[in-house]
Amino acid sequence: MSAQQAELTSVKVSDDQTLVFSGSLTRHSVAKLWSQRKSWSVGSETRVDLTDVEVIDTAGVAFLLEILKLIGDGKGPLTCIGASEQLKQIARVSGVESLLSLS
Repeated sequence: MSAQQAELTSVKVSDDQTLVFSGSLTRHSVAKLWSQRKSWSVGSETRVDLTDVEVIDTAGVAFLLEILKLIGDGKGPLTCIGASEQLKQIARVSGVESLLSLS
């Protein structure tokens, strides 16, 4: 991924505390996103919206698990809206499906 593509990756917090991601959740983008976490208004009911995520890799899945730790006790599941087939496959192979509620 180019630097320009990494810049297109973004997160915003909706009124209902949903973290809305767009772009890519890959090893090239998650560090930048994670550095923004202190500005997120999140609570135990926080969900993530991945509808506009075009690409995700194992670093992106690890990033979602870190969000799970951030918002709660880490036991899950973290509700993920708009999960791609790619995310579902990585979660299945990684054995973390029970921690991520993928829809």
